[in-house]
Amino acid sequence: MTQRTRQIYLILIILLIGGFIINLCSGPTWFSPLTLVHPKAGLQTQTILSVRLPRAITSILVGAELAVAGQLLQTVSRNPIADPAILGVNSGANLALIVGTVLGIPFTIGARFGLALFGALIAFCVVLGLSMTRNGMQPLRLILGGSIFSGFLVSVAYAVSLLTQTTAQYRTLLVGGFSGITYDSVWLLAVILLVLLVVIFYLRDSLTILTLNDQLAQSLGSKRNGTRILASLMIVLAAGGCVAVAGNIAFVGLGIPQCIAILSGHRFKQTVGQVLLAGGAFLSFGDALAKSARPPFELPLGALSAILGGLFLFAFLWRKQGALTT
Repeated sequence: MTQRTRQIYLILIILLIGGFIINLCSGPTWFSPLTLVHPKAGLQTQTILSVRLPRAITSILVGAELAVAGQLLQTVSRNPIADPAILGVNSGANLALIVGTVLGIPFTIGARFGLALFGALIAFCVVLGLSMTRNGMQPLRLILGGSIFSGFLVSVAYAVSLLTQTTAQYRTLLVGGFSGITYDSVWLLAVILLVLLVVIFYLRDSLTILTLNDQLAQSLGSKRNGTRILASLMIVLAAGGCVAVAGNIAFVGLGIPQCIAILSGHRFKQTVGQVLLAGGAFLSFGDALAKSARPPFELPLGALSAILGGLFLFAFLWRKQGALTT
């Protein structure tokens, strides 16, 4: 590990811890950081432990999992702008949640996860089918087909919620957010993250080789199809879990891996840890802003993350282009 890599990890860890503390302190009523160490008995302690702590942990887990899912998708598809949100995976999970609950399925965390997983898997398979040709998967068809299909699913989800007069009930699913988070969601996301890390550790060399062309990857002994299938299942698992808990949150899977790639390159094995930390830190700060910018109302986190992330990525690309032209 080079000195530059150590510095990047140190900065990301500091940002993650800082985002976590700010997220705990922020809200309609701001708490001093000293309150976290010596909380006053009663309502303050209850607010921190039962409301803000699970929400702060969840924002980190969702950000980390969406960012890693985006990096996996970009690696599998060899497309730098692939993202579960853009390709309809998140929208499929979202639509399945809304339709399932309208049909009377209980809105428990387990049922939501099952519905979201089913919807994400169906949407992912449809988009992959649209992108396939005789010569294999085409990146341009993947993005175009995924974007169109994602827009279609989002429109259907809004139409269902309007026709059933449940738009307010499903607001979090439609626009993204962490209101009403409990420790059940934390445990679900923690298990998903553990599975992701185990599979990524097992596939770390194969995923790094997969960024090369198929002929070279095969000559180096990479099992391309098996790696792609297992990685795709992890993408669906992460996207389904995150949508079940936090609704449809865009950009994280697209922008975070690209920002890390600008800093540290495109080698999967060397950058996946940075992507995980950066995703958690980014969404932690985003959630703090969403719930404290206009109290007592919350800004839609999905739109806010797309705006902040888009500006962030634009600044990085502009700086990178300036460095290349000097």
